[in-house]
Amino acid sequence: NLKPIAKMLCDYDCYLVDLPGFGKSPIPTDVLSISEYSSIVADFIKGFKNKDDKVVVIGHSFGGRISLDLASNYPSLVNKIIIIAGAGLKKKTKIHKKLSVWGLQKINKICHIVYNVFGKNFSNTKLYDKLFNKLASNDYKNAHQMMRKILKKTIKTSSIPVAKKIKIPTLLIYGANDTTTPPYFGKKLNKLIKNSKLFILPTFTHNSILTDGRFQVSSIILKNIGE
Repeated sequence: NLKPIAKMLCDYDCYLVDLPGFGKSPIPTDVLSISEYSSIVADFIKGFKNKDDKVVVIGHSFGGRISLDLASNYPSLVNKIIIIAGAGLKKKTKIHKKLSVWGLQKINKICHIVYNVFGKNFSNTKLYDKLFNKLASNDYKNAHQMMRKILKKTIKTSSIPVAKKIKIPTLLIYGANDTTTPPYFGKKLNKLIKNSKLFILPTFTHNSILTDGRFQVSSIILKNIGE
């Protein structure tokens, strides 16, 4: 997903990392936390970083969470972080939608209990499939069972505490039409991270910011990478 951006930064050495459970890397055997993922990235950086190397970490979405943790807990390894449509904050949800989700979750729980009483598996029913499609995000639906557990754990982890501790230069780039990690995520992080700059790019969504938006994103990175 980050190849289009990396190609625009061809004057620099770019490492595109398949994190555990992503791309060609194996599925983790444990339910990893964000701090454990950032520790893995830290070890990767230690493996190639020389004394005078300047390291810039770019993270999109889930990678944004990891970048924030990395900058907070391993500041000596990283010179700058660039967050593109980064996750880690709680989305604003209208009350009627909250009630709807809460109701569906309760129905799901009750059905599991009732079916278990009769020795049957509710997960094998059409009703379960309908509830699952209503409640689950696309990322969750398409994920391996272990990655679903990691996703659940990740969602419960707020990036606010680590963001408050970040002192290294930080670029925040968000798409104006992003509904997955809305622009107000960037505005909030911009207030929390003292040495940060925020850019909100019109028209782009959560994923199109990496493809259609690659020229604007790479232009922002190249103008600010040396600061």
